Amino acid sequence: MALFITEGEVDRLLSFREAIEAVEEGFRLLAEGQAVNLPRRRAVVRGAVLHVLQGAVLGRYGVAGLKTYLSTREGARFVVLLFDVNGGDLLAIIEADRLGQKRTGAASAVATKYMAAGAETLGIVGAGRQARSQFEALVEVVRPRLVKIYSRRREHAGDFAEFVRRRGYDAVVADDYRSVSAVDVLVTATNAAEPFIRGEYLRPGSHINAVGSNWANRAELTPDAVARADVIAVDDPVQARDEAGDLIRAGALDRAVPLADIVAGRVRGRPDASSITLFKSLGIAVEDLVAAKAVYDKAVKEGAGREIGFSGRWAPS
Repeated sequence: MALFITEGEVDRLLSFREAIEAVEEGFRLLAEGQAVNLPRRRAVVRGAVLHVLQGAVLGRYGVAGLKTYLSTREGARFVVLLFDVNGGDLLAIIEADRLGQKRTGAASAVATKYMAAGAETLGIVGAGRQARSQFEALVEVVRPRLVKIYSRRREHAGDFAEFVRRRGYDAVVADDYRSVSAVDVLVTATNAAEPFIRGEYLRPGSHINAVGSNWANRAELTPDAVARADVIAVDDPVQARDEAGDLIRAGALDRAVPLADIVAGRVRGRPDASSITLFKSLGIAVEDLVAAKAVYDKAVKEGAGREIGFSGRWAPS
């Protein structure tokens, strides 16, 4: 029997702290050769794009699987298929929109833990669900005294600032990109096609999590902003060749190191306190799989999810 796990159950079962722990371990297993990540593949047709991310994670996870989603003008629908890598059984079918938000926030939190010098101030560009998930994940690893928020729609930034205040943090709405960038840790989580963070906006010692785009023709950072980074990390260098528009425009792909190598201690995440560091987040299968396994394990423990019959084999009578 497999479990069908809904969006609401995912949100309840997986805390941001648990997502961060799983994603950090996933990167460590990647560095140890105990995980396989295949870059996202897309089937593009008129009016729709099918995305598929797949891989396997060994160690205590022991799973293989994929996340797939179809994006259309009506939005996107996400699902993870999780298999037991040993017996081959389908463990779960998991609705994966909220899962994706939490694992993406978790990846930024892991990068910030290993690459940031400090986080007295946090700046976030964007005010949507992904931006909010970034905040919720980051405050599991840093305790900013001030959060700056900028959105082209000021009312959205105001709503987000109130969301932050309700969670016990001081928050202000920034007036422009320059103001929101004058922070210790900067997050860009937008759907922008053209870059808006310039190199002159960044101050020494800052860390940037660039989250918004995983298409080669889109970017949030100008080439001169990327050039100011002393260390550039990505969640998967092979996938970055096709998706990291910020780095592609800047001609900086050859400078990117795997975040897994930083987590494993093979590469220094920050040379010194004045260095500028950058994590270009793409979203990879290993992040989805470890987060999905954490959800599955907790669902089994708590009796959540709905059992469904699944064989996947034809047995002739």
